[in-house]
Amino acid sequence: MTFEDLNIEREVLASLNEIGFNEPTRIQYETIPLIKEGYDVIGQSETGSGKTAAFGIPLVEKVTRGTPVQGLILAPTRELALQNAGELKKFSRAKGLRIECVYGGASMGPQISGLRSSEIVVGTPGRIMDHMRRGTLKLNNVKIFVLDEADRMIDMGFIEDIETIERSLPRERQTLLFSATMPYELKSIRDRFTKNPREVVTDTKVKEDYLKQYYCDVDRRIKFSMLVHLLRKEAPKLAMVFCNSRRDTDIVARNLQQNGINAKSLHGGLSQERREHIVEEFHRGSTRVLVATDVAARGLDFKDVTHIFNYSVPMNAEDYVNRIGRTARAGQSGKAIVLLTREDFDLFSRIVNTFSFDIQEIDCSADDIRMLPFRRDEFREHSDRRGQFREYGDRRGPFREREDREFRRRRPFERQPRGFVFT
Repeated sequence: MTFEDLNIEREVLASLNEIGFNEPTRIQYETIPLIKEGYDVIGQSETGSGKTAAFGIPLVEKVTRGTPVQGLILAPTRELALQNAGELKKFSRAKGLRIECVYGGASMGPQISGLRSSEIVVGTPGRIMDHMRRGTLKLNNVKIFVLDEADRMIDMGFIEDIETIERSLPRERQTLLFSATMPYELKSIRDRFTKNPREVVTDTKVKEDYLKQYYCDVDRRIKFSMLVHLLRKEAPKLAMVFCNSRRDTDIVARNLQQNGINAKSLHGGLSQERREHIVEEFHRGSTRVLVATDVAARGLDFKDVTHIFNYSVPMNAEDYVNRIGRTARAGQSGKAIVLLTREDFDLFSRIVNTFSFDIQEIDCSADDIRMLPFRRDEFREHSDRRGQFREYGDRRGPFREREDREFRRRRPFERQPRGFVFT
Protein backbone atom coordinates (compact mmCIF):
# COMPACT_ATOMS: atom_id res chain seq x y z
CA MET A 1 0.00 0.00 0.00
CA THR A 2 1.12 3.55 -0.74
CA PHE A 3 -0.09 6.96 0.42
CA GLU A 4 -1.74 7.38 -2.98
CA ASP A 5 -3.99 4.44 -2.08
CA LEU A 6 -5.20 6.44 0.95
CA ASN A 7 -6.52 9.21 -1.36
CA ILE A 8 -4.28 11.88 0.10
CA GLU A 9 -4.95 15.26 -1.50
CA ARG A 10 -2.58 16.31 -4.26
CA GLU A 11 -0.68 19.10 -2.44
CA VAL A 12 -0.06 17.01 0.67
CA LEU A 13 0.94 14.01 -1.43
CA ALA A 14 3.48 16.18 -3.25
CA SER A 15 5.02 17.14 0.09
CA LEU A 16 5.17 13.48 1.16
CA ASN A 17 6.87 12.46 -2.08
CA GLU A 18 9.39 15.26 -1.63
CA ILE A 19 10.49 13.93 1.78
CA GLY A 20 10.47 10.29 0.66
CA PHE A 21 7.28 9.10 2.38
CA ASN A 22 5.98 6.28 0.19
CA GLU A 23 4.55 3.40 2.22
CA PRO A 24 2.41 4.04 5.32
CA THR A 25 3.01 2.13 8.54
CA ARG A 26 0.22 0.08 10.07
CA ILE A 27 -0.94 2.81 12.46
CA GLN A 28 -0.99 5.23 9.52
CA TYR A 29 -2.98 3.17 7.05
CA GLU A 30 -5.49 2.16 9.73
CA THR A 31 -6.08 5.63 11.22
CA ILE A 32 -5.73 8.06 8.28
CA PRO A 33 -8.95 6.93 6.51
CA LEU A 34 -10.89 7.18 9.80
CA ILE A 35 -9.59 10.69 10.49
CA LYS A 36 -10.34 11.77 6.92
CA GLU A 37 -13.93 10.58 7.39
CA GLY A 38 -14.30 12.78 10.48
CA TYR A 39 -14.27 10.22 13.28
CA ASP A 40 -12.72 10.82 16.67
CA VAL A 41 -9.81 8.36 16.86
CA ILE A 42 -7.91 6.68 19.69
CA GLY A 43 -4.58 5.42 18.37
CA GLN A 44 -2.47 3.13 20.53
CA SER A 45 0.76 1.96 18.98
CA GLU A 46 4.32 1.05 19.81
CA THR A 47 6.98 3.73 20.02
CA GLY A 48 8.55 4.58 16.67
CA SER A 49 5.52 3.44 14.66
CA GLY A 50 4.86 6.76 12.92
CA LYS A 51 2.07 8.24 15.04
CA THR A 52 2.99 11.83 14.10
CA ALA A 53 2.26 11.19 10.42
CA ALA A 54 -0.85 9.20 11.36
CA PHE A 55 -2.53 12.32 12.73
CA GLY A 56 -0.40 14.97 10.97
CA ILE A 57 -1.15 14.04 7.36
CA PRO A 58 -4.97 14.15 7.63
CA LEU A 59 -4.70 17.23 9.86
CA VAL A 60 -2.90 19.32 7.24
CA GLU A 61 -5.41 18.05 4.66
CA LYS A 62 -8.36 19.36 6.68
CA VAL A 63 -6.87 22.77 7.51
CA THR A 64 -7.63 25.70 5.24
CA ARG A 65 -4.97 28.29 4.59
CA GLY A 66 -5.75 31.75 5.98
CA THR A 67 -8.13 30.82 8.82
CA PRO A 68 -6.51 31.22 12.29
CA VAL A 69 -5.75 28.20 14.54
CA GLN A 70 -7.83 25.37 13.16
CA GLY A 71 -5.64 22.63 14.60
CA LEU A 72 -4.25 22.33 18.16
CA ILE A 73 -1.73 19.65 19.16
CA LEU A 74 -0.63 19.13 22.77
CA ALA A 75 2.65 17.35 23.53
CA PRO A 76 4.24 16.55 26.92
CA THR A 77 7.71 17.97 26.25
CA ARG A 78 9.33 20.81 24.38
CA GLU A 79 11.41 18.41 22.31
CA LEU A 80 8.36 16.46 21.13
CA ALA A 81 6.45 19.66 20.38
CA LEU A 82 9.33 20.91 18.23
CA GLN A 83 9.60 17.57 16.47
CA ASN A 84 5.88 17.47 15.72
CA ALA A 85 5.93 21.03 14.41
CA GLY A 86 8.88 20.20 12.17
CA GLU A 87 7.10 17.17 10.72
CA LEU A 88 3.90 19.11 10.10
CA LYS A 89 5.86 21.79 8.25
CA LYS A 90 7.23 19.08 5.95
CA PHE A 91 3.78 17.57 5.34
CA SER A 92 2.25 20.99 4.55
CA ARG A 93 5.11 22.57 2.56
CA ALA A 94 3.29 22.48 -0.78
CA LYS A 95 0.09 23.71 0.83
CA GLY A 96 1.81 26.68 2.47
CA LEU A 97 0.36 26.30 5.97
CA ARG A 98 1.90 28.13 8.90
CA ILE A 99 2.75 26.05 11.96
CA GLU A 100 3.59 27.72 15.28
CA CYS A 101 5.29 25.83 18.12
CA VAL A 102 4.91 27.27 21.63
CA TYR A 103 6.66 25.98 24.76
CA GLY A 104 8.08 27.19 28.03
CA GLY A 105 11.63 28.42 28.38
CA ALA A 106 11.47 30.47 25.16
CA SER A 107 10.68 34.14 24.57
CA MET A 108 6.98 34.98 24.37
CA GLY A 109 7.40 37.73 21.77
CA PRO A 110 8.17 35.61 18.70
CA GLN A 111 5.50 33.11 19.73
CA ILE A 112 2.86 35.85 20.03
CA SER A 113 3.81 37.14 16.59
CA GLY A 114 3.63 33.65 15.08
CA LEU A 115 0.26 32.89 16.65
CA ARG A 116 -1.34 35.82 14.83
CA SER A 117 -0.95 34.11 11.45
CA SER A 118 -0.77 30.38 12.16
CA GLU A 119 -3.33 27.79 11.10
CA ILE A 120 -1.92 25.01 13.33
CA VAL A 121 -0.47 25.36 16.84
CA VAL A 122 1.70 22.75 18.53
CA GLY A 123 2.60 23.26 22.16
CA THR A 124 3.09 22.06 25.70
CA PRO A 125 0.06 22.44 28.00
CA GLY A 126 1.66 25.00 30.32
CA ARG A 127 2.64 27.42 27.57
CA ILE A 128 -0.69 26.98 25.77
CA MET A 129 -2.36 28.02 29.05
CA ASP A 130 -0.05 31.05 29.29
CA HIS A 131 -1.12 32.28 25.86
CA MET A 132 -4.79 31.63 26.62
CA ARG A 133 -4.57 33.76 29.78
CA ARG A 134 -2.80 36.56 27.88
CA GLY A 135 -5.41 36.48 25.15
CA THR A 136 -2.76 35.81 22.50
CA LEU A 137 -4.23 32.41 21.57
CA LYS A 138 -7.88 32.08 20.53
CA LEU A 139 -9.27 28.56 20.21
CA ASN A 140 -12.75 29.29 18.87
CA ASN A 141 -11.83 28.10 15.34
CA VAL A 142 -10.21 24.81 16.37
CA LYS A 143 -11.77 21.91 14.49
CA ILE A 144 -9.14 19.24 15.25
CA PHE A 145 -7.69 18.68 18.74
CA VAL A 146 -4.78 16.24 19.11
CA LEU A 147 -3.29 14.80 22.29
CA ASP A 148 0.09 13.25 21.42
CA GLU A 149 1.80 10.93 23.93
CA ALA A 150 -1.26 11.47 26.09
CA ASP A 151 -0.23 8.90 28.70
CA ARG A 152 3.03 10.74 29.24
CA MET A 153 1.18 14.01 29.78
CA ILE A 154 -0.90 12.32 32.48
CA ASP A 155 2.27 10.97 34.12
CA MET A 156 3.77 14.47 34.14
CA GLY A 157 0.78 15.98 35.94
CA PHE A 158 -0.79 17.92 33.05
CA ILE A 159 -4.29 16.52 33.48
CA GLU A 160 -5.81 19.73 34.95
CA ASP A 161 -4.21 21.90 32.25
CA ILE A 162 -5.51 19.57 29.54
CA GLU A 163 -9.02 19.69 30.98
CA THR A 164 -8.92 23.51 31.13
CA ILE A 165 -7.74 23.75 27.52
CA GLU A 166 -10.40 21.28 26.35
CA ARG A 167 -13.18 23.34 27.98
CA SER A 168 -12.10 26.32 25.84
CA LEU A 169 -12.47 24.39 22.56
CA PRO A 170 -15.60 24.28 20.39
CA ARG A 171 -17.90 21.38 21.26
CA GLU A 172 -18.16 20.50 17.59
CA ARG A 173 -14.66 19.36 16.79
CA GLN A 174 -12.68 16.23 16.01
CA THR A 175 -10.52 14.80 18.81
CA LEU A 176 -7.53 12.54 18.16
CA LEU A 177 -5.77 10.85 21.06
CA PHE A 178 -2.49 9.01 20.44
CA SER A 179 -0.62 7.09 23.08
CA ALA A 180 1.68 4.14 23.63
CA THR A 181 -0.28 2.90 26.67
CA MET A 182 -3.79 3.39 28.06
CA PRO A 183 -3.63 3.93 31.85
CA TYR A 184 -6.82 4.32 33.88
CA GLU A 185 -6.61 8.13 34.10
CA LEU A 186 -6.34 8.36 30.31
CA LYS A 187 -9.45 6.22 29.84
CA SER A 188 -11.38 8.83 31.81
CA ILE A 189 -10.15 11.62 29.51
CA ARG A 190 -10.89 9.50 26.46
CA ASP A 191 -14.50 9.01 27.54
CA ARG A 192 -15.06 12.72 28.29
CA PHE A 193 -13.24 14.25 25.32
CA THR A 194 -14.34 12.00 22.46
CA LYS A 195 -17.65 11.06 20.81
CA ASN A 196 -18.09 7.51 19.57
CA PRO A 197 -14.36 7.16 18.85
CA ARG A 198 -12.83 4.57 16.60
CA GLU A 199 -10.00 2.73 18.37
CA VAL A 200 -6.92 1.47 16.55
CA VAL A 201 -4.53 -0.67 18.58
CA THR A 202 -1.46 -2.09 16.88
CA ASP A 203 1.14 -4.46 18.28
CA THR A 204 2.91 -2.78 21.21
CA LYS A 205 5.47 -5.54 21.63
CA VAL A 206 9.08 -4.83 20.73
CA LYS A 207 10.06 -6.54 17.48
CA GLU A 208 12.63 -9.00 18.77
CA ASP A 209 13.77 -9.96 15.25
CA TYR A 210 15.33 -6.50 14.98
CA LEU A 211 16.07 -5.68 18.61
CA LYS A 212 18.29 -7.96 20.68
CA GLN A 213 18.15 -7.49 24.44
CA TYR A 214 20.82 -8.34 26.98
CA TYR A 215 21.53 -7.84 30.65
CA CYS A 216 24.86 -7.65 32.38
CA ASP A 217 24.87 -8.72 36.04
CA VAL A 218 27.50 -6.43 37.48
CA ASP A 219 28.79 -5.31 40.86
CA ARG A 220 27.68 -1.74 41.39
CA ARG A 221 31.23 -0.64 42.20
CA ILE A 222 32.35 -1.36 38.65
CA LYS A 223 29.11 -0.38 36.87
CA PHE A 224 30.55 2.75 35.32
CA SER A 225 33.75 0.97 34.32
CA MET A 226 31.60 -1.72 32.68
CA LEU A 227 29.64 0.94 30.78
CA VAL A 228 32.86 2.39 29.36
CA HIS A 229 34.09 -1.11 28.51
CA LEU A 230 30.87 -1.96 26.64
CA LEU A 231 30.80 1.36 24.77
CA ARG A 232 34.33 0.73 23.53
CA LYS A 233 33.70 -2.92 22.76
CA GLU A 234 30.37 -2.42 20.97
CA ALA A 235 31.51 0.75 19.13
CA PRO A 236 27.93 1.98 18.49
CA LYS A 237 27.19 4.41 15.70
CA LEU A 238 24.96 6.35 18.10
CA ALA A 239 24.09 5.27 21.62
CA MET A 240 21.72 6.39 24.34
CA VAL A 241 22.42 5.81 28.03
CA PHE A 242 19.38 6.13 30.29
CA CYS A 243 19.46 7.19 33.92
CA ASN A 244 16.59 7.75 36.35
CA SER A 245 17.55 11.23 37.55
CA ARG A 246 18.87 14.49 36.15
CA ARG A 247 21.77 14.42 38.60
CA ASP A 248 22.91 10.98 37.44
CA THR A 249 22.74 11.94 33.76
CA ASP A 250 25.06 14.88 34.37
CA ILE A 251 27.48 12.83 36.46
CA VAL A 252 27.62 9.89 34.04
CA ALA A 253 28.04 12.17 31.00
CA ARG A 254 30.81 14.14 32.68
CA ASN A 255 32.68 10.96 33.63
CA LEU A 256 32.31 9.58 30.12
CA GLN A 257 33.82 12.79 28.76
CA GLN A 258 36.73 12.44 31.17
CA ASN A 259 37.34 8.99 29.73
CA GLY A 260 37.50 10.21 26.16
CA ILE A 261 33.92 9.37 25.12
CA ASN A 262 31.94 12.01 23.22
CA ALA A 263 28.87 12.25 25.47
CA LYS A 264 26.29 14.89 26.42
CA SER A 265 23.46 14.83 28.96
CA LEU A 266 19.82 15.65 28.18
CA HIS A 267 17.16 16.29 30.81
CA GLY A 268 14.45 18.73 31.80
CA GLY A 269 16.71 20.84 33.99
CA LEU A 270 18.64 22.30 31.05
CA SER A 271 17.70 25.55 29.36
CA GLN A 272 15.59 25.25 26.24
CA GLU A 273 18.40 26.57 24.04
CA ARG A 274 20.82 24.05 25.49
CA ARG A 275 18.41 21.14 25.05
CA GLU A 276 17.72 22.05 21.42
CA HIS A 277 21.45 22.33 20.74
CA ILE A 278 22.15 18.90 22.27
CA VAL A 279 19.29 17.25 20.34
CA GLU A 280 20.55 18.78 17.10
CA GLU A 281 24.13 17.62 17.77
CA PHE A 282 22.89 14.09 18.38
CA HIS A 283 20.77 14.17 15.22
CA ARG A 284 23.86 15.23 13.22
CA GLY A 285 26.06 12.61 14.88
CA SER A 286 28.54 15.13 16.25
CA THR A 287 27.59 13.81 19.71
CA ARG A 288 27.87 10.01 19.70
CA VAL A 289 26.51 9.16 23.15
CA LEU A 290 23.44 10.82 24.68
CA VAL A 291 22.95 10.31 28.41
CA ALA A 292 19.31 11.04 29.14
CA THR A 293 16.38 10.79 31.49
CA ASP A 294 13.06 9.46 30.28
CA VAL A 295 12.26 12.88 28.78
CA ALA A 296 14.14 11.60 25.70
CA ALA A 297 12.47 8.20 25.64
CA ARG A 298 9.06 9.32 24.51
CA GLY A 299 8.22 10.61 21.07
CA LEU A 300 11.61 11.88 19.92
CA ASP A 301 12.76 10.26 16.70
CA PHE A 302 16.52 9.83 16.60
CA LYS A 303 17.83 8.17 13.47
CA ASP A 304 20.64 5.58 13.48
CA VAL A 305 20.65 4.80 17.22
CA THR A 306 22.21 1.34 17.33
CA HIS A 307 22.56 0.80 21.10
CA ILE A 308 20.55 1.53 24.23
CA PHE A 309 22.20 1.20 27.63
CA ASN A 310 20.04 1.20 30.74
CA TYR A 311 22.50 2.48 33.32
CA SER A 312 19.53 2.71 35.71
CA VAL A 313 16.61 0.28 35.57
CA PRO A 314 13.38 2.29 35.17
CA MET A 315 10.71 2.22 37.86
CA ASN A 316 8.02 0.82 35.57
CA ALA A 317 7.89 -1.57 32.66
CA GLU A 318 6.39 0.90 30.17
CA ASP A 319 9.35 3.24 30.52
CA TYR A 320 11.69 0.35 29.72
CA VAL A 321 9.78 -0.35 26.49
CA ASN A 322 9.89 3.31 25.52
CA ARG A 323 13.62 3.50 26.18
CA ILE A 324 14.57 0.51 24.07
CA GLY A 325 12.18 1.73 21.38
CA ARG A 326 14.72 4.44 20.51
CA THR A 327 16.64 1.82 18.52
CA ALA A 328 15.67 -0.83 15.93
CA ARG A 329 13.49 1.70 14.11
CA ALA A 330 12.34 1.65 10.49
CA GLY A 331 13.52 -1.91 9.92
CA GLN A 332 17.02 -1.35 11.29
CA SER A 333 18.60 -3.62 13.89
CA GLY A 334 19.54 -2.56 17.38
CA LYS A 335 20.80 -3.76 20.73
CA ALA A 336 19.65 -2.93 24.27
CA ILE A 337 21.81 -3.70 27.31
CA VAL A 338 20.86 -3.39 30.98
CA LEU A 339 23.58 -2.88 33.57
CA LEU A 340 21.97 -4.85 36.37
CA THR A 341 23.06 -4.61 40.00
CA ARG A 342 21.60 -6.51 42.92
CA GLU A 343 19.42 -3.52 43.88
CA ASP A 344 17.68 -3.77 40.48
CA PHE A 345 16.56 -7.41 40.60
CA ASP A 346 12.97 -6.76 41.71
CA LEU A 347 12.37 -3.95 39.22
CA PHE A 348 13.89 -5.89 36.37
CA SER A 349 11.95 -9.07 37.16
CA ARG A 350 8.74 -7.01 36.94
CA ILE A 351 9.74 -5.72 33.49
CA VAL A 352 10.64 -9.14 32.13
CA ASN A 353 7.54 -10.83 33.51
CA THR A 354 5.25 -8.08 32.21
CA PHE A 355 6.36 -8.41 28.59
CA SER A 356 7.88 -11.91 28.45
CA PHE A 357 10.98 -10.55 26.77
CA ASP A 358 13.76 -12.84 25.60
CA ILE A 359 16.68 -11.18 27.37
CA GLN A 360 20.02 -12.95 27.22
CA GLU A 361 22.79 -12.64 29.76
CA ILE A 362 26.13 -11.49 28.41
CA ASP A 363 29.49 -12.16 29.96
CA CYS A 364 30.37 -9.34 32.32
CA SER A 365 33.49 -10.82 33.80
CA ALA A 366 35.41 -8.13 35.63
CA ASP A 367 38.76 -9.78 34.98
CA ASP A 368 39.53 -7.66 31.93
CA ILE A 369 37.80 -4.50 33.19
CA ARG A 370 40.07 -1.68 34.19
CA MET A 371 38.77 0.15 37.23
CA LEU A 372 38.09 3.75 36.20
CA PRO A 373 37.68 6.86 38.35
CA PHE A 374 34.05 7.86 38.84
CA ARG A 375 33.70 11.26 40.43
CA ARG A 376 30.52 12.48 42.06
CA ASP A 377 30.82 16.18 42.76
CA GLU A 378 28.32 16.03 45.59
CA PHE A 379 30.21 13.34 47.54
CA ARG A 380 33.63 12.97 49.04
CA GLU A 381 35.60 10.46 47.01
CA HIS A 382 37.40 7.60 48.69
CA SER A 383 40.23 5.71 47.05
CA ASP A 384 41.03 2.06 47.52
CA ARG A 385 44.49 0.58 48.07
CA ARG A 386 45.37 0.96 44.40
CA GLY A 387 44.52 4.67 44.48
CA GLN A 388 41.44 4.16 42.33
CA PHE A 389 38.07 5.75 43.07
CA ARG A 390 35.16 3.55 44.03
CA GLU A 391 31.96 4.52 42.25
CA TYR A 392 29.81 5.02 45.33
CA GLY A 393 32.58 6.35 47.56
CA ASP A 394 32.02 3.78 50.32
CA ARG A 395 34.56 1.60 52.08
CA ARG A 396 33.41 -1.98 51.94
CA GLY A 397 34.95 -4.25 54.55
CA PRO A 398 35.27 -8.06 54.59
CA PHE A 399 31.77 -8.49 56.02
CA ARG A 400 30.12 -6.52 53.20
CA GLU A 401 32.20 -8.42 50.61
CA ARG A 402 30.97 -11.76 52.03
CA GLU A 403 27.41 -10.42 52.11
CA ASP A 404 27.64 -9.53 48.42
CA ARG A 405 28.93 -12.96 47.46
CA GLU A 406 26.20 -14.71 49.45
CA PHE A 407 23.47 -12.55 47.94
CA ARG A 408 24.66 -13.25 44.42
CA ARG A 409 24.63 -17.00 45.10
CA ARG A 410 20.93 -16.85 45.98
CA ARG A 411 19.87 -14.26 43.41
CA PRO A 412 16.20 -14.60 42.45
CA PHE A 413 16.68 -15.59 38.83
CA GLU A 414 18.58 -18.03 36.72
CA ARG A 415 19.53 -18.42 33.11
CA GLN A 416 17.43 -20.72 30.96
CA PRO A 417 18.05 -21.82 27.37
CA ARG A 418 15.79 -19.07 25.99
CA GLY A 419 17.07 -16.22 28.09
CA PHE A 420 16.07 -14.43 31.24
CA VAL A 421 13.45 -16.36 33.26
CA PHE A 422 12.52 -15.74 36.87
CA THR A 423 11.73 -18.36 39.46
